[in-house]
Amino acid sequence: MVFRASLCFLLAAVVGPAADLAPTKGCLPPADGGDALRAVVVIGGAEDPSVAEAVRQLGANTFVTQTFPTAAGAASAAGAGLRYVACLTSGDVLRLKTDPVLLASVRALPGLAGFEYLDADVPEGFSPPDSQRLAYETLKSLFPSALVVTATRLDPIAWFPGYLDAYFRPEFSDLVVPYFYPVGTTFLGSRQQSDSWENDLRGLLLALAERVPAEKGVLPVLQGFEQDGYPVDARLVAGQWSVYREIFPGNSNIAGFWWGAEEPGSLIGMSRRPMLLEAFRRLFGAAPTRGAPCIAPGRKYSR
Repeated sequence: MVFRASLCFLLAAVVGPAADLAPTKGCLPPADGGDALRAVVVIGGAEDPSVAEAVRQLGANTFVTQTFPTAAGAASAAGAGLRYVACLTSGDVLRLKTDPVLLASVRALPGLAGFEYLDADVPEGFSPPDSQRLAYETLKSLFPSALVVTATRLDPIAWFPGYLDAYFRPEFSDLVVPYFYPVGTTFLGSRQQSDSWENDLRGLLLALAERVPAEKGVLPVLQGFEQDGYPVDARLVAGQWSVYREIFPGNSNIAGFWWGAEEPGSLIGMSRRPMLLEAFRRLFGAAPTRGAPCIAPGRKYSR
């Protein structure tokens, strides 16, 4: 199974106009006014300026880490012109509330844009509403201009009766951040890219969409990694985006999970899968490094 409890996904606040992302001839990246989020979650190299620059070259405008905010990470993101976001556990939130020196140091970081809060004391996705409210209200009071979110795990919708009633509280997140990684070993079964995983994702999103307030924004988190034994290519990214746009047609925000090398369980991030990089580059609206950026019917791709 692919878990994210130790792989925090964070969302950036909109702290100014995003980079002007010009579409490549022949392709249609998401239409927006220039402020849509183009986020990449970085697991390896979050303090490496060359990684931040590589993320920028994808057309991203937001650099996402899995750790507590650091000066080196903020400097790397700022040097590449990216918004910087970082992960906070419930314990981190308490530390910021009670330690004025620590709070001042975080507030001083350049380009710090927002946070995801994560309840590390419970299984991922099962944070009690009272814990969500406490973390959200505390962070909003400490960082009034930051956008504060918690990600929404989707798979329990299918196997935990009453999951959304018990745990989904969009009022304690400035945006809804849904995630389900459909190819690999999942709680809904093992899926190859050639299987009908789109039906899994669509069913989960339809149930969620019924409970998302009309005025609430959405940031889909797309699978951008490969699990050993479950090969993927650029079509996985395009297929996920198609389903999200079907359910949330007004949304233009995109996040890719994740940039990095191998992780335990033989998971390989997009930085080692050129076709995944090309797929996100196409969605983000940046020029491709080679060839046409759109998938032509029948074209074969190497990973």
